[in-house]
Amino acid sequence: MAGPLSLFRRRAAMPEVWRIGAVDWPVVVTRRAGTRRVTLRLCPLTDSLRISAPPRVAVADLREILDRHAATLATQAAKLPPRVPFAEGAVLPFRGGSLRIVRAEGFRNAWRDDDDGPVLAVGGRPEHLARRVRDALIRRAETELKAETEAACARLTRFHPRPLGAVKVGDARGRWGSCASDGTLRFSWRVILAPPEVLRYLVAHEAAHLAEMNHSPRFWEVVAALDPDFRTARAWLKRHGSQLHRVGPAIGSSP
Repeated sequence: MAGPLSLFRRRAAMPEVWRIGAVDWPVVVTRRAGTRRVTLRLCPLTDSLRISAPPRVAVADLREILDRHAATLATQAAKLPPRVPFAEGAVLPFRGGSLRIVRAEGFRNAWRDDDDGPVLAVGGRPEHLARRVRDALIRRAETELKAETEAACARLTRFHPRPLGAVKVGDARGRWGSCASDGTLRFSWRVILAPPEVLRYLVAHEAAHLAEMNHSPRFWEVVAALDPDFRTARAWLKRHGSQLHRVGPAIGSSP
């Protein structure tokens, strides 16, 4: 029978946040059956400290492990690209260039081109600016993705694809796109921050699944037929994609 001390160690609650350097990181603990070791990871998508641990590891032991790895976690945090806020004056990556956010009078957002490049002028109340910026980017992503998907599907007919369902845009964690069995294609709105050729590759990739629901050599032949230069865009996404998740609020948080 477990004594009072061991019961307390097991039942004690993990703190909701853990300080790393000068920043409090929300803590997410996942207990996994069959896992024998504790792993720690700073998630740049959600700005959280994620801990994977066996079911019976006591919270006190987890705290000791975190203390022991404090320097390593601080180094990891320092290497993360700074988060770019949706704020007045912010400059975001956009379509291979940059997009400047400015405040505007009135209640309508407006896209315009200045000498320094594209500008998104955001109206409404100042406290709603971040949400309105995100909404404007999502709408722009929907427009570009739907147009590119229609063009890709027109070139896909010779591969006898399944019918295209809806094209939906969200903010999936760790996935840039997906194709469901009913033909629905889903994309991350963040692809609008990438160069146009990256958006084109992602559409080609997911549209190709309408013909080949796998990643076989035949699938990649279909992708190449839709986008002959897909390897360059794919390499860009692997190299720079994580930086796009540092733009705006973390996934799962409110703008």
